[in-house]
Amino acid sequence: MRYLTLLLLMILTAAIQAQDSDLTLQWDPVRNTVRGSVDLIGSANIPDLQWYFAEAAPHDSGEAEVLWTPISSLAFAPVVNGKLGSWNTTMQADGFYKIRLHAVNAAQESLYYVLAPILVNNNNSALVNLEPVLPVGTGDGADASASAAPPVIENLLPMQVGGHIKYFDERSQAALDAAGMTWVKKQVQYGISDGKDLIDAAHAKGYKVLLGAKGDKNQLAEDFDGYVANFAEYVAFLARNGADAIEVWNEPNIDREWPSGRVSGANYTKMLRAAYEAIKAANSDTLVISGAPAPTGFFAGCGWGGCDDNVFMAQMANAGAANYADCIGVHYNEGILPPSAQGGDPRDTYPTRYLILMLRRVAWPFRNADIPMCMTEIGYLSPEGYGPLPAGFTWAAQTSVAEQAEWLSQAVLIMSNFEEMPVELAIVWNVDFDTYGADPQAGYAIIRADGSCPACDAIASLQR
Repeated sequence: MRYLTLLLLMILTAAIQAQDSDLTLQWDPVRNTVRGSVDLIGSANIPDLQWYFAEAAPHDSGEAEVLWTPISSLAFAPVVNGKLGSWNTTMQADGFYKIRLHAVNAAQESLYYVLAPILVNNNNSALVNLEPVLPVGTGDGADASASAAPPVIENLLPMQVGGHIKYFDERSQAALDAAGMTWVKKQVQYGISDGKDLIDAAHAKGYKVLLGAKGDKNQLAEDFDGYVANFAEYVAFLARNGADAIEVWNEPNIDREWPSGRVSGANYTKMLRAAYEAIKAANSDTLVISGAPAPTGFFAGCGWGGCDDNVFMAQMANAGAANYADCIGVHYNEGILPPSAQGGDPRDTYPTRYLILMLRRVAWPFRNADIPMCMTEIGYLSPEGYGPLPAGFTWAAQTSVAEQAEWLSQAVLIMSNFEEMPVELAIVWNVDFDTYGADPQAGYAIIRADGSCPACDAIASLQR
């Protein structure tokens, strides 16, 4: 039997040494296999504790690119010899993992305590763990919170282009590189993720990182001002971690993302202002992108459940949003015609159906502001290779993969030449999502069901 060397790990960002009892996970070494829900017991009581959470990563992941996945919610109150959270192991595939307790102090320094190897076995696999679970070194180096420097990137496309990823792995990176993309986007949740592992890994591979930061609408409803202040601290932390750009919230014009009855561009701008000021104080180089509203005409203005995106953006503009952002966020994801089309959609003539009209819809309320837009989500849905689309998405039933590829390429060219309001960045929705159900995300993915990526070649053809 091979035993791991016992190392009590406390990786700090400065010359700070925590006591053994300050940050620890209590784990019986012989409890080396888990399933179902597991209570995490230990202590998180470092000086000036701000928050902590637990993360997991494959035990055999390479030291240079360890991507940790949060397995517990963010917590703020110190705990001594008590429950730190719960780990739903069914969210991980069966296999060997290391877990770490990750705490952050007032100086935004990260401290870690790591245990391995732990076998997750929820499906009665034949895997067997013969090793004890012990504290181990992370392999992350002595400076755990210092992010890799932003990469120096040569962009050969007509504008800056990136992709929204689900996994930052060899497959997604190959697609990004093949297309000539230089940015990656991923959503992060306040209370769940700090984005640091993605930032460091992406920078090391030569990409810039856009984090779409969102939170809990129910907590926002309970204490708007308090939650906005806490959320601003969170996005500032993302900026300190080296995020190149942060999109503040997601689609805040609908009550799927924002509290019912409180949707307005003015209310959102209060959050945007707090986030902007906090981000710029933390890292003046981080771009602040306003949260792109969901394109819609459902509300015929504003109602209890939300606002049409054009009305919402007009409210934002009137509230001074252009003073609290570097870029105005935009989404476009319902096209079934070439992006040059400005009419002819069999559904109707509503402007959100057409890319050029959508761009003008954003440009108009900000016509007197010296600010660009950022297309933080542009995608074309195709069911090819997956089967029939679910209810609510059948409008894209006739879109082929070839059309998806051609239209994305044309869209990049159109956006790069749009004169009414410059388009600074375009993020393709999406690169590698693999879920095809009630929300057919895989149908938007440029990596198709057969592993090919026609859109990669089409976009790459624009390189100069």
